[in-house]
Amino acid sequence: MTCNEIKELTVPYLELDLEPSRVRDVTTHLNGCAGCRAEMEAVRQVLVRVKGMAVPDPGDQFWREFPHRVRHEMARLQSTATTLAGPSRYQRFWGGVVTAKRTLALAASLLLVVSAWLLRGQFDEATAPAPSVSQPGQPVKMAASQPRRADRGQDSEFATVDLPAVVDADWHDYWEVDPDAALMEMAGHVDRQTMDRLLADI
Repeated sequence: MTCNEIKELTVPYLELDLEPSRVRDVTTHLNGCAGCRAEMEAVRQVLVRVKGMAVPDPGDQFWREFPHRVRHEMARLQSTATTLAGPSRYQRFWGGVVTAKRTLALAASLLLVVSAWLLRGQFDEATAPAPSVSQPGQPVKMAASQPRRADRGQDSEFATVDLPAVVDADWHDYWEVDPDAALMEMAGHVDRQTMDRLLADI
């Protein structure tokens, strides 16, 4: 045990209000620590003196006036409490502002969640151009792909590298030209569960 722990257990130790295992721990510490032993003795002497003091009897007059004083003090506190019971205009205004902020934050969070849920299929269902098979050693052709699902009906077109299928080409040659397109094409041949497992840590 540390000296700070002993300081917190001093009074319960002296009043025999500890479990036997804790008493053993405190006693072991006190046997090895002179500072804690001296402090424990000082606290023990104070407790002995306090317990040895007799509480004086306040007398009959105190006991006769005591109920009246209690009633008078309670009436005074109740009158003060009734004037302060209701919230002020200031408190009502700021309470409303805080409630409005919380409501707006909750609404914004729900909007984000619903939007993400609705848009999750947009990117999964994007159509990719069918790869054309090139022979290794031939230059890589550039072709315009179909617009993604979100872009259909617009005039934008995306130029991509026309890459061969996984089984038909040496991917090393195409990796040098456009590694991102090569990765996307290779990923297109992997099932969704495998992709989810691969990208789970990203």
